[in-house]
Amino acid sequence: MLPTFNQLVHFCTLAEIGHVGRAAEKLNMSQPPLSRQIALLESTVGVTLFERGAKGVSLTLAGEQFLQDAREIINLMHQANKNAQAIAAGQRGVLKLGSTMYASYSVVPHIARRHKIAQPGIELRLQEMVPAELKKALLDGTLDAAISFADMATPTLDAITLLEEPLLAALPKHHPCAELERLSLAQLAHDDFIMVPREMAPTLHDSIVTKCKQAGFSPKIGLEVFVQQSVVNFVAHDFGVALVPASMQHAPVNGVIYKPLEDAPHIKNVLMWSTKNKNACLESFLALCKDFSNGEMK
Repeated sequence: MLPTFNQLVHFCTLAEIGHVGRAAEKLNMSQPPLSRQIALLESTVGVTLFERGAKGVSLTLAGEQFLQDAREIINLMHQANKNAQAIAAGQRGVLKLGSTMYASYSVVPHIARRHKIAQPGIELRLQEMVPAELKKALLDGTLDAAISFADMATPTLDAITLLEEPLLAALPKHHPCAELERLSLAQLAHDDFIMVPREMAPTLHDSIVTKCKQAGFSPKIGLEVFVQQSVVNFVAHDFGVALVPASMQHAPVNGVIYKPLEDAPHIKNVLMWSTKNKNACLESFLALCKDFSNGEMK
C-alpha cells in the first residue's frame, strides 16, 4: 500500500511546523486524527519519520529524505492539475496541421510563426501532403486542420480563405516568350503543359484547363506530377510550361522564368477543419487564422 496524497500533505505540514497541535490547527483538523494519520503513514512506509519530544517533533534522517521526496510529489500533483486545466482550456497540447508543399512557400511559415508566439504552450506539428490526402486526414481525425487549395464543399468541413493569388507562367529560360514582360495564355497554346493530376488537386487543375479553353485552346498535358516543386523542376528541364501559384517564386529553380499573365486565373489557399474536431487547441488556432489576411504576410 502507498501513502495517500492527504497523508503526504499532513506529513509535510507537521515537518515544517514541528508541533502536532499547531500543525493540526493549520490543517483545520483536531490533533488526534492528525496523529493517527502520521502513525498510519509511518506504518505504511515502514520506518520512523519523526522523533517525538516534550516540545514537539523533529525529523529522523529517513524523515528528512521522505520530506524532500514528498514535496516533489506534491509539486508534481499541483503541476498535473495545472497541465490538465491548460489542455482542457486549449492553452497546452498538440495541434496537427497538414498542408500542401506549395503552402510552405506561401502562408504556412507566417501562420506557424504567429502561432508559436501567441501559443507557446501548444506544439504545432506540420505535415506536407497532396490535397486529396489532406481532406481524408481531416475527415478521419489524423489532422486537426489543413491548408490547401479551395475545394468542393464537404458537409462536415469548414473553411476560410487565407490567401488568394494569381497563377504565373513558369517557362524554361530559353522559351520564346522568356523576354516578354507579360504574356497571354494563347501564346502558350502549342506548348506541352506540366500539371498536377486532377484527382490530386481538382480545383487547381480545373482552373488551368478552364482558363486555357477561354483563351481558345485545350492544354496539351505533356507530363503529370504530384507536387508543385516537381512541376517547376520539370519546367527547368524543358519538359514544357506550367501555370503555378505566384508564391512558387519563393522557391527559385535554376532554368525557370516566371511571367505574369494577362487576365490571370487566381487560386485560393484555404484553411480547412472538421466541425467534429474536439481538440481544444483548435479554437485559438482558428482565431489566429481568421485574423490573417493577404496584406499581413510579413
